[in-house]
Amino acid sequence: MPKIVTKVEYEIVRLLMVINIWWLGIKLYKNPLTAFKVVKQLIADFQEMIGNKKLVRAFKIDGKYAWDMFNPAWPSPGFNTFFRSHLQEIKPTSPDQLGLRRLLIAITKRCPLSCEHCSEGATLYNRDVLSCDEFIHRIDKYVQQGVGQLIYSGGEPLSRFEDLLTFLDRFNTKCDQWIYTSGFGLTLEKARELKKAGLNGAAISLDNHIEQNHNTFRGSSKSFYWVHEAVKNLQEIGVLVALNVCPTKSYIESGGVEELIELAKKWNVPIVNLLEPRAVGNYQDKEVELEIHHKERLKKLSNQFNFSQDFLVYPTVLYPAGYRSAKPCGGGISYLFLDYDGTLYPCPFCKVKMPKVPKKTALCEA
Repeated sequence: MPKIVTKVEYEIVRLLMVINIWWLGIKLYKNPLTAFKVVKQLIADFQEMIGNKKLVRAFKIDGKYAWDMFNPAWPSPGFNTFFRSHLQEIKPTSPDQLGLRRLLIAITKRCPLSCEHCSEGATLYNRDVLSCDEFIHRIDKYVQQGVGQLIYSGGEPLSRFEDLLTFLDRFNTKCDQWIYTSGFGLTLEKARELKKAGLNGAAISLDNHIEQNHNTFRGSSKSFYWVHEAVKNLQEIGVLVALNVCPTKSYIESGGVEELIELAKKWNVPIVNLLEPRAVGNYQDKEVELEIHHKERLKKLSNQFNFSQDFLVYPTVLYPAGYRSAKPCGGGISYLFLDYDGTLYPCPFCKVKMPKVPKKTALCEA
């Protein structure tokens, strides 16, 4: 189970992480003062993004500290690789250094569910195109270039379980590795296999706190059951768990998001990640995108749970889209999406094919 870290321990960990990043900068730039200036800029950019507030908690699990699902836990090889690339993004040591930190990989379009909002609705259930070796050949190139976090998605990545284990094992000592999953069929035995192979975290999709409503949304009478089972099984063996939530307009208006956060607290889930529905896939040409007042409500919730001492025992509530005014999406700059057929995109929602990695130009404003 994750332990909430606050106060003195939290401050010490933050300081040690900053020192760690500074040391990475010293080795990268061969100059302590240059390293200090770049790290100072990195921290300033982050503070600007979160509105110059201060996060009130971190989480400790399996001997490592984490504060969200987008930055690798510390200390770890993935943390070092990730932040070395982050420094390169701010001040590259050569024109060829892009600072790419994260690679999302759709390893399959197979899935046991039929979700209302599936962004891959047009290609879901297509046969897998790339073999395990062909995927590894592509991923290797990005890991060699400094990618520090690999995220395996689909479809449902558990549908290609043996290959998933192979990927995790290969990059175990190099990268922070996550799966984006429905949790369907994730037994304790499978959780142990994933952890042994090198899984660091899992973001499990839950779109309604009411079991029947979630099952209807996901097109399966067993979906909610497997979400809870996956959470319990992964936490038992020391894998960091987050809940990915894609709230509809009506769910936000009814107070459902607040109820789901309460459920996450009950389940001891440390992170809730709020995703905006997009008019892609099964939602193509539908009026599903949130209006300003919905976004403001989600941003208010995120601020409430992340920056108030009154909610220390609650999960951290992430709302990435809420930071777009301060920092544009990193699609095409700090992360890329590799589809199941080997096609490269800025992100899973921006289907603009990329023939090559861009140079310092954001292609995604999602």
